[in-house]
Amino acid sequence: MLHALLIGTLMIIALLAVSIAIFAVAARMLRWLDETHAFGYARLPLAYDLGIAAMWILFALTCSVWGWALLYMALGLFDSLEPAIYFAIATFTTVGYGDIVLGTDWRLLAGMTAAHGLLTFGLFTAFLVETFNFPTRHRRG
Repeated sequence: MLHALLIGTLMIIALLAVSIAIFAVAARMLRWLDETHAFGYARLPLAYDLGIAAMWILFALTCSVWGWALLYMALGLFDSLEPAIYFAIATFTTVGYGDIVLGTDWRLLAGMTAAHGLLTFGLFTAFLVETFNFPTRHRRG
């Protein structure tokens, strides 16, 4: 039990750090686009911002799900990649169909995956709120 909690905690910390780094890069990209008016940015800033935010969120989500799936594979919990990814997606999004479950030694890891999903979707929400505020930020300052 303790080893599952330790592994899950380390995985959450590592993947949240990756997500935060991804969002930091996205924020820099949005600032750069705003400052340089590259790619016609000045015409439709909110549309560009939301499109960029959606791509970065999808990238962060994909990294997180793949991270969990690869951990499950490394621990020998799944024989092939497809069920590991399926379980990671179902658990990370807290849907949890229950058609695939982990053994009793590792079921806490599934709960940690779900908790990480909740934290990550909270980060997504905060990032989208900041994205909506970004085009008007320089006018308020």
